Amino acid sequence: MKKFLCSFAFLISTVISFGQVNDNEKQTALSLIKNHQAQLGFSISDIENSDISSTYLNSTSGIRMVYLTQMYKSITVFNKMQVIAFKNNELVSFTGNRVSNIDQIVNIKSGIPSISATNAVQSVINDLKLSTKSLIQPTLQSNGKLNFGNLNISEVDIIAEMVWLPISEKNVVLTWQIEIAPLKSVDHFLIRVDALSGKVLNKNNYTVYEKLNDIKKANNKHEHSSAEIFTTNQLVHQQSPSVVSSASYRVIPFPAESPLHANGAAALVTDPWNLAGGNATSLQWHFDGTAYHDSTRGNNVWAQEDRDNNNINGKGATSSTAQPSLTFDIAPDYSVAPTTTNFQRFATTNLFYWNNLMHDLTYNYGFDEVSGNFQNSNQGRGGLGSDYVVADAQDGSGTNNANFSTPVDGSKPRMQMYLSTYTTPNRDGDIDNGVIAHEFMHGVSNRLTGGPANSSCLSNAEQGGEGWSDY
Repeated sequence: MKKFLCSFAFLISTVISFGQVNDNEKQTALSLIKNHQAQLGFSISDIENSDISSTYLNSTSGIRMVYLTQMYKSITVFNKMQVIAFKNNELVSFTGNRVSNIDQIVNIKSGIPSISATNAVQSVINDLKLSTKSLIQPTLQSNGKLNFGNLNISEVDIIAEMVWLPISEKNVVLTWQIEIAPLKSVDHFLIRVDALSGKVLNKNNYTVYEKLNDIKKANNKHEHSSAEIFTTNQLVHQQSPSVVSSASYRVIPFPAESPLHANGAAALVTDPWNLAGGNATSLQWHFDGTAYHDSTRGNNVWAQEDRDNNNINGKGATSSTAQPSLTFDIAPDYSVAPTTTNFQRFATTNLFYWNNLMHDLTYNYGFDEVSGNFQNSNQGRGGLGSDYVVADAQDGSGTNNANFSTPVDGSKPRMQMYLSTYTTPNRDGDIDNGVIAHEFMHGVSNRLTGGPANSSCLSNAEQGGEGWSDY
């Protein structure tokens, strides 16, 4: 498989930049790189023309991860980064590559674009067949990017930055990279526009689509028990004071994959955060660091139905009992349409339950705050918060599919689960736990492969994300 390591670094004014990396962390990473410069094959110029987009110490493995992105004239070289791992001050892993002799093959030697960011944004709007009133004057952000706001056409602010785009081994083109997520769309794009001509050159999508049939075939072919995931030494619970002291959920319980699999009957489980404990569940499941919720919302996920496909926070399942003891006990009736109110509440509860389980499981294997996990509040443990999973149940944008969109750390990912056209109990993806887990793991692999600041590294045809999610 071809290596596909990429970059999404910050545009700044110095030759070597370090984005939002903590100064102490930056110096630790830089010292390790310099101490192993010969092993890494770096010249002094290589190090100077780089950006440490992310670095952190994985507390589970004791490994220091360093994500080093190539720069030229203070502009990121898209898709060119090296991922380096150190343990006990020794180099243990190194992958990725750089563009050689970049100064000789760039199309604009000065690094100054011929068209403005405004014109580039207009080219993207035209390419996506959107329409808006006159573009506003962009705001310059502290990281050097230009913010155009959402222009009433995007779910996120439209952001522009310059990046070098390698077209071939002998051609590197200066472009404007535009981030946009069109309203009522599952897509969240990074689109690169030629800074000379204004032509859209290429794009990649933070959203990974699935086909439910393919996932089912993979699941049926590779039967495995999820019971192996939580080991006995993880069954530790650290109680914290909270307004919600207990909660019960009727769900397709761990480790069952779906209603069609062994032990897949809906069952009532109480305080499932006890499976993980420790820092993974120090806020339990219904406190987001600011407020307590009596619905399917908390620090790790906000699960809600989105039948109208407006991607606006919809109705979550609500507890039938008041705090401090919550109850989500809706028995599913598989003979009725899944869009009936009670079934929706059951499905949304299951979606909430499994997203939280995946959060807790991956946390205890090292996908924590500093590595870019999904939490509203990071509780002062590093990384960027405000990025819980927005989990859309019974999403109205399609059928027989599912998707997961993973922007960079600090921006909310979105999971969209669809209804299917099957006549079995699995006609709602929200109760197919294998699909939920698969989608969640796309978010994990996207945040880990290029680091929390680079989540566009798994968008080519030969990337490993699908296999990792299946595993």
